Amino acid sequence: MTKRYDDGYIFHFLGSLLIAGILVMTAGSNPAHAQAFWVETFGNTAAGSCDQGTLANGFVSTNGTWTVTAVGPEGPTPNQWYISATEPGRAAGDCSTQGCYINPQYTDRTLHVGNLASSPNAGTLCPLGDCGAIYDAGGFQPTAVQTNSRAESPTIDCSGQNGIILYFSYFKNADDPTGNDDVSVEYFDGTTWTTIADPPQTDPGCGQGFGMWTQYAVALGASADNNPNVKIGFTWINDEGGVGVNPSFAVDSIALIGTLAPVADFTASDTVLCTGDCIDFTDLSNNFPTAWAWSFIGGNPATSSVQDPTTVCFLNPGTYTVQLIVSNGTGIDTLTKTDYITVNACTPPTAGFSADSTNFCERTCINFTDESINGANAWKWLFPGGTPNTSTDQNPQQICYYTPGLYSVTQIVYNQFGSDTLVLTDYINVNTCPLPVADFATFTPSFCSNTCINFFDQSTFSPTSWSWYFPGATPDTSTAQNPTGICYPADGFYDVELIVSNANGSDTTVKYSYIHVESVPNAFVSPDTAMYFGGTYQLIAGGGMTYTWSPAAGLDTIGGSNPIATPDETTTYTVVITDASGCSTTRQVTVTILHNNNFFVPNSFSPNNDGYNDYLFVRGNNLYGIRFTVFDRWGEKVWETVNQTEGWDGRYKGKELDPAVFTYVLTIIYDDSKNVTQTGTITLLR
Repeated sequence: MTKRYDDGYIFHFLGSLLIAGILVMTAGSNPAHAQAFWVETFGNTAAGSCDQGTLANGFVSTNGTWTVTAVGPEGPTPNQWYISATEPGRAAGDCSTQGCYINPQYTDRTLHVGNLASSPNAGTLCPLGDCGAIYDAGGFQPTAVQTNSRAESPTIDCSGQNGIILYFSYFKNADDPTGNDDVSVEYFDGTTWTTIADPPQTDPGCGQGFGMWTQYAVALGASADNNPNVKIGFTWINDEGGVGVNPSFAVDSIALIGTLAPVADFTASDTVLCTGDCIDFTDLSNNFPTAWAWSFIGGNPATSSVQDPTTVCFLNPGTYTVQLIVSNGTGIDTLTKTDYITVNACTPPTAGFSADSTNFCERTCINFTDESINGANAWKWLFPGGTPNTSTDQNPQQICYYTPGLYSVTQIVYNQFGSDTLVLTDYINVNTCPLPVADFATFTPSFCSNTCINFFDQSTFSPTSWSWYFPGATPDTSTAQNPTGICYPADGFYDVELIVSNANGSDTTVKYSYIHVESVPNAFVSPDTAMYFGGTYQLIAGGGMTYTWSPAAGLDTIGGSNPIATPDETTTYTVVITDASGCSTTRQVTVTILHNNNFFVPNSFSPNNDGYNDYLFVRGNNLYGIRFTVFDRWGEKVWETVNQTEGWDGRYKGKELDPAVFTYVLTIIYDDSKNVTQTGTITLLR
């Protein structure tokens, strides 16, 4: 008996095989489950050619030579089997593209039925013959186009193959109402040709004369197993009725696929159910099983032998195992999915919760724990008096209560089957637990430096610990309630901080500039000043009893309130002022020296020992260094000095020079590092 496999079934087991020159397994399929051991695609034409009119009889493919055999009476101009690209192969689901194209995508040859150039209707169908799957249905001359021929493959060696499936892509119309124009699929077992399928007409959605490429599969007979002399054939028959409708028939991407022992697999339409739900099972087994044995533990029915059982119901909560045993002529396989089905009671949840504390002081934050049952998957909490006062978390954390009182808590829980609400009235008891209030004082907030004082705590609400901070003092911290001996070595204003704590919390107070250390309150000094080098400035101090100045350089005295300062350079003078109580303080005055740079060289001098103008000196202010050189009129150096206090007496090598005019060169460096060079003349008089 012919075994017919529908398209969906064969593709399901072959992992959606695609044949495009070679057989390709899709991702996720197991190549061991399906073996394409013979493939025929008829190859491609050369670019720009469609091989129009190439007869199938004698066509040589990679597998061998195809032949065409008349299997019944035929007319003088029967339709022919062609192998060419006038009917190029296309992917499944595509419409045919009959005709001769030069586009490279239309060079895939197919085996198809077309008219001869000499057939009665060739002029309106295809004058040259072979325009694709277009045949002459006749109707004008008795038996003129009657056709009864089979296109036969080369011999196929099926040794080692079992459960062989023939797979191909095709399209077909042609059948007239009486079925006199048709194609059948046959196979040869080495002795006898046997018809194994009559492929149905394909989807007419492509329009008259065009066909939709469709995939098809059919099993060969058992005599093909391990048979080295198999052939497949396609037999085309048409009468002279003239009522057939194109397209005729075209076939491509032919494959023979052997099978192994089946491999069990399956899925269910749902695996998580409520009691009383019914589900369907789908067989996903590989390698073409022919028998199925299902076992549904806890299900109703509990067993099945159909390929895809439906309406299997589970009446009680629990987890259930499903088993599938598949077999074919090659072998048997078993798949057991343990606890594959979960059946829930599907009842609404029941609310329940607890808190990590329910009796506590104000300002305390607590956590809640969901204790609901029956599978809640959403939560709503209400915390009147709490912060925050709502939550949608399963286990709300850090819910804080700042005001004493009794507070209720509400929990609402949800799942897909309903909800439940739990209200615990006066569940939370918030007690009054006052915090301490920090405060302090000292008897002597103002005093002179190097004085030590005591502090005393004035905090309220019973603190039990104290942390004091005295920046600028020694020591600068304390944990005593009433610290003593806190010493301040320097004048200034100082902050004091106190942190007090008890079991309920803590409080902090900071008194800014609370301590004022001022040794001599009325002490003062004269303001800073600036003067030219060589000048004097009277320093003034007051407000105390004794005064000591430093540094001593440039001062006429280091004691007293009003010394005279004559510094050579900018100087800051410090005075220690002491009052009658023995407190002392320091003040400072800065005297800035200004530089008035100048010099003078006389244009004549008279070294005659009369006591007037006997020496030639360089005069000036702020002179740091000089070089003074005198030349006679012949350019000979007669005198030179680098000492401003040294003058020329008009002699050269111990001998008085005669009156004359001399030239000098003078280079000066001032105290501020500026420098100048000058030349001039000097007249020596006697």
